Amino acid sequence: MLVRLLFIILLIVISLFCWISLENPVDIEFFFFGESTHISVSALMISSFVLGAILVFVSTLTRDIKRAFQEFRRSRETKKGEAIKEELNKGMDHFIRGDFAKAKVHFSEVLKKDPSHIDLYLRLSEMELRDGKEDEALHWLEQARLIDMKNVTILLKEAEVYQRMKRYDDAIRTLNRVTGLDENNLKALKSLREINLENQRWEEAIRLQKLIIKLTKGKQAEEEETRFYLGLKYERGRDLLARGGEDPLAAALKEAKEIVREMKTFQPGFVLLGDVYLRTGRWASAGKIWGKSFMRFKSIIFLLRLEELYLGREDPSTLIRIYQRALEKNPEQWVIRFYYAKLCLRLEMLDEALEALDEISLGQKDFPALHRLLAEIALHRKDFDRAAHEFEKTFELSGKSFLPFSCTTCERESQEWLAYCPQCHQWNTYTIKEGEPIATLAPRSIPEQMHFRF
Repeated sequence: MLVRLLFIILLIVISLFCWISLENPVDIEFFFFGESTHISVSALMISSFVLGAILVFVSTLTRDIKRAFQEFRRSRETKKGEAIKEELNKGMDHFIRGDFAKAKVHFSEVLKKDPSHIDLYLRLSEMELRDGKEDEALHWLEQARLIDMKNVTILLKEAEVYQRMKRYDDAIRTLNRVTGLDENNLKALKSLREINLENQRWEEAIRLQKLIIKLTKGKQAEEEETRFYLGLKYERGRDLLARGGEDPLAAALKEAKEIVREMKTFQPGFVLLGDVYLRTGRWASAGKIWGKSFMRFKSIIFLLRLEELYLGREDPSTLIRIYQRALEKNPEQWVIRFYYAKLCLRLEMLDEALEALDEISLGQKDFPALHRLLAEIALHRKDFDRAAHEFEKTFELSGKSFLPFSCTTCERESQEWLAYCPQCHQWNTYTIKEGEPIATLAPRSIPEQMHFRF
């Protein structure tokens, strides 16, 4: 109907122009791009009308085509978005269930259709790391970095993978890019510190730690970072001590004094100071430092250092007096009594060793190290049946046959005292746990397992 109406209107207009042309047969001179021609007024009007109609038609047609194309593209993008969303949901479902192989397939399909999903690159990298495929993890991170060159999260993850692969130079280069983008990025600074710590580059690690302390907020966090700083200085002092020579030993002594001056509760500093004194021949100063430190901290490491000192000087009598004095002032410290028993065994003072262990057994529940020590005493007595019995008891209790030092933060155990915990990366945390006491003490008679037949 509309087309017919337009056609009728067009006929009316053409008829009108024809009538005007018949009524006005006058020609006019028409100039077009420098050329002139004679044309009637009606022909000019009709030509102008037709040209205008054509322009309107082309304009309308162009607009309609553009609109149709936009609608087509929008519809296509909508379908593509729905397909991506469906693929992503499937991938997340498999990821949550722990089916990483299928999750990888779906996530890869999503990235083929839309590479801008940065989080998926990170997830894929994480899954490859779980499978132990560091090179594949790096591949996904590199793909993500091509999309966003300044994404700090990607760079930090990439540096983490390099650290895991022991490619420390690549890790340092990547972390330096992070600090170039964000000079106050604590995570990058701490990662750089850890790399230098692991590679024993103490000077650089200490420099970085100073920056970390400046950026740290909160009293507790500042104290932890200060303790870490002192720990790095402790390690540098240990390194200087190991080198020997007049200048390194003087530098180690200065380092140790600075540590104990800055934090009076940092036990490794007092251990180091005594070690330096002993190395420089000032054994009396070493003994004084460790003795005072034990009285202050009640930490067994200082008694063990004194044990090394006096046994090395072939002076066990002084050492025995130190232990006995410590037991008099700290009767509740069963750990001191345990190490005193070990010392007595070492000196072949078997009766004294047994007496010390009797005291422990009356106040503490059984633990494997106690029976191991009893077994060794029995071996020295040549009572092999009793030794076998005590060794069996050690295995029955299913624990370590030595008295372990334990980290107070993460509970990692070690046979030796450590200044630094390699698991939780904390300093000054290793001590020997207090055992579980017996609630009600039995009469002071030796328990059945303690009766030796000599």
